[in-house]
Amino acid sequence: MPHYWDIGFVLSARLQRRPPNRVICLVLTAAVAVAVSVREQETMQAAERVPGVAAEYDLKLARLYATSKFIAWPDDAKTQTAPFVIGVIDPDPFHGGLQKLASRKLKDRPIRVVVIKSEQDYQPCHLLFIPTDAKPEIVDAILKRTVNQPVLVWRDEADPLNATGVACSFVRQGESLLIEADPVELKRRKLEPDGRLLSLNLVRVVKQGK
Repeated sequence: MPHYWDIGFVLSARLQRRPPNRVICLVLTAAVAVAVSVREQETMQAAERVPGVAAEYDLKLARLYATSKFIAWPDDAKTQTAPFVIGVIDPDPFHGGLQKLASRKLKDRPIRVVVIKSEQDYQPCHLLFIPTDAKPEIVDAILKRTVNQPVLVWRDEADPLNATGVACSFVRQGESLLIEADPVELKRRKLEPDGRLLSLNLVRVVKQGK
């Protein structure tokens, strides 16, 4: 799925160039936002020509991968070679995308993906993705096990009534797929996002901290 991964790489490559001063930083942030916005429009147009669900989850997976590069976990400095573990609560909506993701690296660390079908299947992970169709009782049980742990919990769609412990969600705004981020929850979980990432037009900052 090269087109969708390209979006992640546009976001990643531009942010990795550290500007020497605040003015350049602001200019670069605006440029990245514009570049990603243009690619977003191209991707959404392409998505209309292929099966909708598969195209959308290719894009979501690319966003998960790209944004994770710009969030610091407590163990980043200690375990450079240990796998970066991504857990997805069943059912897996990515249609084979997880296998492709597992062939890549994140922050020079190998990626290991785990599909979690029950509470007993849960194992410590860096990122936990909750699909829309996941069983609520399994979601609740697993979220309780991640309390006060450095786990980046993503929900497939924003759900304010059940947002406890969730740091990021995907949100539709017209034809755009945005990321809703809760910096209070990120801080509670000892996760440090790159400030420039939170300033992008693709990211909508909320302050739930539930």
